[in-house]
Amino acid sequence: MTSDGMYLREMGLSEYEANAYVSLLQQGTSPAKDVAASADIPQSRVYDVLDSLESKGFVKVQPGRPKQFGSVEPSTAVEQFCTFKQREQTNELEEIRTLGEEFVETVDESDPGAAAPETDIGWSYPNRHYILERLELLTDEAESEIHMITTPKSFERILNHHGSLLERRADSGVSIQALVADDRSIKAPVRERATAIMDIRRVEEIRGRLYMYDATEILLAYHVPNEDGYVGISTASSHLCVTLKHLFEVQWQDGTPPLEA
Repeated sequence: MTSDGMYLREMGLSEYEANAYVSLLQQGTSPAKDVAASADIPQSRVYDVLDSLESKGFVKVQPGRPKQFGSVEPSTAVEQFCTFKQREQTNELEEIRTLGEEFVETVDESDPGAAAPETDIGWSYPNRHYILERLELLTDEAESEIHMITTPKSFERILNHHGSLLERRADSGVSIQALVADDRSIKAPVRERATAIMDIRRVEEIRGRLYMYDATEILLAYHVPNEDGYVGISTASSHLCVTLKHLFEVQWQDGTPPLEA
């Protein structure tokens, strides 16, 4: 995938959508079959991909037989995609609010009975975009401590995505510690920004990515053979956190200060 496509994936487009848009930028207005061939998209999927890009503001359609698809100028496309996401989030919030009100009414009308024991609940997130959004939310809600076990690439991605929020949490008194794999150096601007707001140590090898918040909230991210290549599992469990934090502390004792880039 090109660097252009990687940026589009980070913004939230699927691999097929990113490839299709980059292809249209390069070759100009084209019929769907040409886009499918140049972007390596199955013919059975290409119209759905192009329709999705049109709704998100990246593609314009010229009627005809066959229809022609053209790329929207990148800066305009980004603005239109932001508007699309805002509208999407507004609709989701309205739906959540409506369902929440109905839930509250149902609870108020029912007999609550005896209090149920605490239950750990897990959620899964299908790609890096949703994982980063979840990590940002957990960071925003953190009140006392944040622990990370991660790779240099994921660490840099987190700092770029919500580094300012981490700075604010650190300023408010939240303790932040990060164990980062030493398979490569952390980029200098990221390292300098991070060391000002958290304690960092390097360890020899890290396969997965583990994030803990306030000794209760946990998010585990790892590679899977899906379209994005990542999946995240989030749960709230103070009992599991006790074990994981002990493992973190063992690794922390063996860690070393971050390497210079």
